[in-house]
Order: sequence, then C-alpha cells, then structure tokens
Amino acid sequence: MYNKKRISKKAFAMGLGLILAAQPISAKILDSDLFAQTKVQETDRTFENWKKVHSVEGKCSAAFPRTPEQLQQKMPMKGQDKELQYYVYVADHQRKEVFMVLIAQYPGEVSQENAVKNLEHFLNTLIAQNHKNRLMFADLVEVQGYPGMDFFIRTDMVYFKGRAIQANNSLYLLAMECEIPNYQEDHFNYFINSFELHK
Repeated sequence: MYNKKRISKKAFAMGLGLILAAQPISAKILDSDLFAQTKVQETDRTFENWKKVHSVEGKCSAAFPRTPEQLQQKMPMKGQDKELQYYVYVADHQRKEVFMVLIAQYPGEVSQENAVKNLEHFLNTLIAQNHKNRLMFADLVEVQGYPGMDFFIRTDMVYFKGRAIQANNSLYLLAMECEIPNYQEDHFNYFINSFELHK
C-alpha cells in the first residue's frame, strides 16, 4: 500500500535523477493550466475509467487510472541565477500501483548522438540512487522517431519499470512502481502505449 508522502518522495527522487542525467542549462515551463482531460475511448472495460491527460507545455498525452496529482519542483542552476522547474504527474491505481510522467524542458537542441548518451547516463544515475537497485533489463527503442530507453529495475520486493524519451529539448520519464505481487503487465503496457508526443 502506498501513501501520498511516499509517492511524492519517490517521484521527486526519480525527477532528480532525470535532471542530473540531462544536465540542463536552463528551463522554462510556464505556470498555466497544463492539462485538459478527456475520457479514454477504450472498449476493454478494464481501462474504461482511465483518463487521457494532455500536457500543454509538454506537448504530450498519456492515460492515467485516475486524475493525477501534480507535483512541482524547482532546482537552482549551477553557476547561474536561474532555477530549473519541472513537473511530475502521479496517480495510483487502487493503491497498488503508482504511475508517473515527468516532463523536463531544456534550451537548445539535443543531437541524436547526445540524446542516446543522455539516456544511458540517466539510467546509470537512476540505478545508482539505491545500492539495492538491480537492473533486470534495458533496451534502446524508438518512440515516434525519437530515441528512448525501456528499463526494468527491481529493489527488494518492488518493481520500477518505465521508459525515458529524449525528444529534441524535452526529456520524458514514464514509469510504474509497485510491489512485486501487485505487478500487472497489461496495466503497464496500456500506460506506456497510451503515451503520445504532439507537435
């Protein structure tokens, strides 16, 4: 069973790993109404109550089992008088699984070569956050023409499974965390496959 404080700490820990991996110079995410929600059009009754959530600033959408909590974090930029701001969106499913989308935007463009290096560095940083983390697998993938990395980490009796995507100057982290007995592959696949980048 998860509580909100534990979810928030985990989400921000993952977010910090993402920021360290990307090593951004600055970011600009406006304070605005980021999300508009619509019900997922899905014939399978298992997912009929999931919500398709659209991020305006992140130019993406994903389905959550319920309306996600929005978490905001600011981090001072090293050697600059600027703060990096990023957002984490978290929703649990029946208090057994936690789903998260993190969006971070950085200035400039990231080359294909550097994008893959950033993803590899991100994964290494994520694993190093806990000495009990054990990488079960990691694979480079392509998501709508952009490089991504699927990963699966086990920590004691907890699974942390997800996908990181580098799309130009935006870095996305999609992840599901749950205790091993509560793991449901179809829930993870539905969440990951619901993610879309928008132009």
